[in-house]
Amino acid sequence: MLPTQPAADTETSPSERDRLNAALLGMATRLVNSSDSTAVLQRLCDALVAASHHIRLAWVWTGPADTQSITPQVMAGPARDYAESLRIDRTWLTSKGPVYQALMGEDVAWMRVTRLSLFGPWRRAAARHGFGEAIALRLDGLADDQVGVVVFYADRPDYFEEVGLGPFQAFVEVAKAMMRQCQTLQTLGKLAVRDPLTGLLNRRGMDEPLSEALSCAKRSGVPFGLILMDLDRFKLVNDSYGHPAGDAALVHVAAMLRSTLREEDTIARWGGEEFLMVLAHQDLQGAMRVAERLRQEIASQPLQESGKKIPLTASFGVTAWSDPEDTLERLITQLDALLYDAKRSGRNAIKSPQDGQSHILSLGAQLQAALVEERICAAYQPLVDLRDERIVGHEALARLLTQDGHIISAASFIGAAHRLRLEHRIDTVVIGHALRHCASVNAASPQNTKHLINCSADFLGRADCVQGLLEMAQTLCPNCVAQHAGPKPVIIEITERQILKHPKDTLERLQPLLDFGFELAVDDFGSGYSSFLYLLDLPVRYLKIEMELVQRAAVDAKARIMVRSIQAMAQDLGILTIAEGIETEAQRDLMREIGINWGQGYLWGKPEVDLPRAVSV
Repeated sequence: MLPTQPAADTETSPSERDRLNAALLGMATRLVNSSDSTAVLQRLCDALVAASHHIRLAWVWTGPADTQSITPQVMAGPARDYAESLRIDRTWLTSKGPVYQALMGEDVAWMRVTRLSLFGPWRRAAARHGFGEAIALRLDGLADDQVGVVVFYADRPDYFEEVGLGPFQAFVEVAKAMMRQCQTLQTLGKLAVRDPLTGLLNRRGMDEPLSEALSCAKRSGVPFGLILMDLDRFKLVNDSYGHPAGDAALVHVAAMLRSTLREEDTIARWGGEEFLMVLAHQDLQGAMRVAERLRQEIASQPLQESGKKIPLTASFGVTAWSDPEDTLERLITQLDALLYDAKRSGRNAIKSPQDGQSHILSLGAQLQAALVEERICAAYQPLVDLRDERIVGHEALARLLTQDGHIISAASFIGAAHRLRLEHRIDTVVIGHALRHCASVNAASPQNTKHLINCSADFLGRADCVQGLLEMAQTLCPNCVAQHAGPKPVIIEITERQILKHPKDTLERLQPLLDFGFELAVDDFGSGYSSFLYLLDLPVRYLKIEMELVQRAAVDAKARIMVRSIQAMAQDLGILTIAEGIETEAQRDLMREIGINWGQGYLWGKPEVDLPRAVSV
């Protein structure tokens, strides 16, 4: 053993020490975001060895303090082949050496390496690699009750005394700090891809298994199954038994999924009470059998909570990859539609592509392709002031361009888009086109021509879509940004159905748009769902009277009375009215006589498709 303090520095040691310290500092600053502790130790060792031609070898080991054998795990230097073949078993002799001395509590342990050493490997190392001295330092404070040791070998028997302990103690402190940081980053990384309640992967964590499953299937041609499961009436469990019971139900179901599925299958909490499962090497029939087994187990094993039995059931959408052209997006969209149908059919059910969904899924595939290929566009129908028939606005309506150039109206595909949860993506594209059209029209004219854009519940229910709309408006419509006060020329159009289900939620979702200066219109007013109460709470600026009511008013006295009542109420509330579906002069004249403010319909023109620069989705 060497003395625990080095001798005084020589004249050359300060520059050597400075090089070592600079190398450590430089490497530490480049490793601050690393989460791989082995890579951190390797790069630190490499840096220190590269800074001095006197250091022949550096190696690190970490593990339990009571280990009976040590094999270097990280190594660097010209003599690394020595470390690659090194194994130090704990014996009476080796326990006196620097490695086990450091491991047993010595912060720093020293030893000269000579051809006369009692330990055979030391003698051979001195002869072959030119080792003159070794120093071992303890690594403690590591995670999971681990300890470690870092060992340096120099080519001179007095090297460490001359240079001093500073750089090597600094190495230990930097290594400890970086390893703790790695552990923290690893923990954060796990939290980022794990659901904290169930311990399953979350939606983000499922990205990699899904991609791997698709890549494997394409290489091998072997299908894989997908199951999307949703707990039925989960809100009722929360409302009736409390949120702790709801959490317990999710944990209970997650445990059942784990016990039922195979080790090679992957499970994720997809969101809320939905779970997504990837079944390795399963075709559709195999996936259906797994889903049925899960359905029966969930229904037969109620949750035991606070002495109560809480019955649970689940609905399932099931599909499988088999077509080389299938993408993950298409498969997930298909699952969404199938799960929607399972719940709509009465819940506690399973739906697959074999259950008569070919039309919806075919439309879904067309919509997906149209979105990717930027074939969703906007058609514009004019709105006129009924007093002088001056154009005061345009409504943007979704259209799909087929690959051969035909135009498909929204009525043909919006139902499928709703069931496949694609409405928000279609809205995003059409809104982008409409904002560009609005900016272009109003830049060429000072009349402040209004543009009506339809926002589905699917769109408004997504905070990122609402934020994206605001960002598009700020980017595409500089006049809107510059115009701080007063309403903007954009009108958000929603249906009564969206309002009546959750009026408070609707207002909360609309508020950022209203705060920006967009106005609000209610579409299809009078279509059978009307309730005047929401007009007291929402800042509605426009009421669009439903087309059938407008057209019947020209031939039906009762319908005329209804339209007159709507107009009188709207006028008293300071709300402008718009009559939809005006196709004849008689209908126009009647609406004008009643006092309706604006009109829209084929009398002034059908929606015309405009093809501006596409908006990416």
